[in-house]
Amino acid sequence: MATKHLTVRENEIMEIFWHSDKPLSANDVYNVQPELSKNTIQAVLRKLLKMNYLEVAGIGYNKNSLTREFKASISQSQYFSNFLVESESFQLACQFVKKTKDTKSLEELENLIQERIKKLS
Repeated sequence: MATKHLTVRENEIMEIFWHSDKPLSANDVYNVQPELSKNTIQAVLRKLLKMNYLEVAGIGYNKNSLTREFKASISQSQYFSNFLVESESFQLACQFVKKTKDTKSLEELENLIQERIKKLS
């Protein structure tokens, strides 16, 4: 998928999806960000669907009506990694390794590196 830069409004709405552990309806987005109009939310959701940043996750209920629920089809880290050159990605990974105190994350990273080395050999 060719990744396109998000507008400020699109990014605001994607942030809501990236931080949610469940699918959300347009009304759920409105409840999180009530300063956005429902029309704006609907328009942005349509655009994000068309761009393949969101996908329909199911059908839910809003009061007495059926509503579509959405979930992100690209993670926040996948989105940002598409705009980094390899040297920047390397520097970010180095900074993470130097600063993290989470040994589980470091072990997982080490396993990923070993798997990747095997695939490239």
